[in-house]
Amino acid sequence: MILLNRHFRILAPVAALLGLFVLVQAFSMVYTARETNTIDTERTTLALGAAMRGHVDRLAGVASDNAFWDDAAAAVYRGTPDLAFIRRAWGDSTGDGTNYDGAYVLDSRFHMVIGMRDGKNDPLPVERRIGGSIRLLAQRRVDHGGGVGGIVRMPEGPVLIGLAQIVPTSRPDLLGPASQRYWLLFVKRIDSELLAATADRLLIDDLRLAPMKSSGWAIVLRDVNGRDAAWLQWQAAKPGLIVLHHVLPLIALALATAILLTVLIAWQGARSISDLARQALMDGLSDLPNRRALRQELSRRLGGQDDVALCLIDLDGFKFINDNYGHAVGDRLIVSCAQMLVEMAGERGFVARLGGDEFAFVLSGPKAWQGVKRLADRILDKMSTPFRVDERTVLIGASIGVSHGERGEVDADELLRRADVAMYAAKRAGKMRVCQFDARLDQRQARIHLIETELRQALAKNDFRLVYQPLFDTADGGVRCVEALLRWTSPTLGEVEPVDFIPVAEESGLIDPMGRFILRKACEDAREWHQVSVAVNVSAAQLRNPDFPAHVREILKDTGFPARRLELEITETYLISDPETAGQVMRGLQDLGVSIALDDFGTGYASIGFLRQFSFDKLKLDRSLVVDAENSDAARALLQASVAMARALDMEVTAEGVETVGQADLMRIAGCDQLQGWLFDKAMAPEDLTRVISAQRQRLGSEAGA
Repeated sequence: MILLNRHFRILAPVAALLGLFVLVQAFSMVYTARETNTIDTERTTLALGAAMRGHVDRLAGVASDNAFWDDAAAAVYRGTPDLAFIRRAWGDSTGDGTNYDGAYVLDSRFHMVIGMRDGKNDPLPVERRIGGSIRLLAQRRVDHGGGVGGIVRMPEGPVLIGLAQIVPTSRPDLLGPASQRYWLLFVKRIDSELLAATADRLLIDDLRLAPMKSSGWAIVLRDVNGRDAAWLQWQAAKPGLIVLHHVLPLIALALATAILLTVLIAWQGARSISDLARQALMDGLSDLPNRRALRQELSRRLGGQDDVALCLIDLDGFKFINDNYGHAVGDRLIVSCAQMLVEMAGERGFVARLGGDEFAFVLSGPKAWQGVKRLADRILDKMSTPFRVDERTVLIGASIGVSHGERGEVDADELLRRADVAMYAAKRAGKMRVCQFDARLDQRQARIHLIETELRQALAKNDFRLVYQPLFDTADGGVRCVEALLRWTSPTLGEVEPVDFIPVAEESGLIDPMGRFILRKACEDAREWHQVSVAVNVSAAQLRNPDFPAHVREILKDTGFPARRLELEITETYLISDPETAGQVMRGLQDLGVSIALDDFGTGYASIGFLRQFSFDKLKLDRSLVVDAENSDAARALLQASVAMARALDMEVTAEGVETVGQADLMRIAGCDQLQGWLFDKAMAPEDLTRVISAQRQRLGSEAGA
């Protein structure tokens, strides 16, 4: 009896704790199930909304692609519209309903010239059914250019529409007056086939169209006027409840057998402690050792007799995949990379995931340094080929830093630090490369740290200055615009080039306040240069800030500088990496009346479609294209084609880096509007520029009087 009481006193608290644990687990499961259901439904709602916007954008793009066509312009603008051409080009395609069910050509008053629906003539004028919506979309097209789309309600239900003005691609002589333009309208039903395809892609059950919201989950479809057109309803999956349904019997069984489990509590406790210790050293997603385990492994190997080599790998482009395809795809990509690294490292290699998109592997032995470099090169080659993740093919890269240490030379933290410094050097050098640590990297890192520290101090004191390089008009030689260029003198390093301190400002988050200073100072300086615009370079890091258009509006208001005289220069790298966000930011800036210039054209991947998509006001030809054009027939042909393309898209053209008379003459002949370069003037202080502009006005005034 005493022994029984003693066991009871020992086991009773354990049993109570076990019971409490089971209750907490049950509560956690119920709470998790409910939260899982909510998250799943919210994700479905966002995905479905994005899918419907995608349908609208796709139809608007189809309308824009079909309307931007020389043959189409010739068919409608040369006398009476060619109805046979319209039927062949667009009407016959309405029969299969692949891209659209209805195609209509409208005159400048938005009256139907001809309409086809389901492969047949549509006798009822479309403007009687959706006339007001057409006019509203047409106004949006005028404001933003390209094709526009939306949802409207027709007698048979809500439909997608895409509208674009019929214009020639290369023959502006076909166009009549602006008041006599024709429009192309496409209509696509939101029918069961479209909904079924959408539901299959998003894994949604029972997706259907309803005139009003009832029970279940739904999102509203609004027409182009902002009114409710219909509701999309579906049956929520409720994955949390399904899981909970399967788990509940186990919970009941656990409660029923709690007493029996108490006799095994010591063994279970020891096992749990062991599992927790293992989990503390493991990454839950990839099942690889984590950073803490890596540090322990490094310490263990550095304590041996062999050399140790470490490689840190940072995936390039992973954030883009996460943002565009979702975290589920990103997680599966991480798992695929982890498996690949384990296979490549072999039995002697130790592979770890340090968190996010960063991995590491360790080799040790007499030839560890050579082995880790060979393995790093192989990983880089492997990363250059696409990965298959579910139904998607994704392309990523890697920035790799390697370091090594001999026994007693370094500890684990120092080896990690060196590899980390080398990895960031690889990223700054352009990514997709291997960088080995040496003492010069430490010196460079120290210099970067010094620049960042002194930049912060300079920002606090506004200890920067602007100089301005004029852009000269090819017609009369007058200054029509000046480019603001930032200059900074470090107390320690002296004059520091922008190419050295701007990347530091971007990485440290200082680029936003620095950019606001540049913009405000440029607007203040340029107020007295009447009729002369000022161009300011904008960093991609600034454009990623959704508040950037608001900052520009505030500066224009505070300084009283006219928005029409402000020109913001943007490089295509940012636009290509995130075109949707870039388009929103550019539209916000152009709504203010600010001009947008594409800088460094000729060095990247900009196409006609790219230029049309973003509606630039000016094209700035890169210095390399200007220099090559003087010595190469192919470069001259490319120059002339670029200017012609800009003309077709109603953009001004500026040639940068003009340094010789021959280059200047060549740019004038090609049709450039403005020239910029050392041949005319170097960058100068504001007061010097004021004198140049004043002298120019006197010269032009004298020539006009003569």
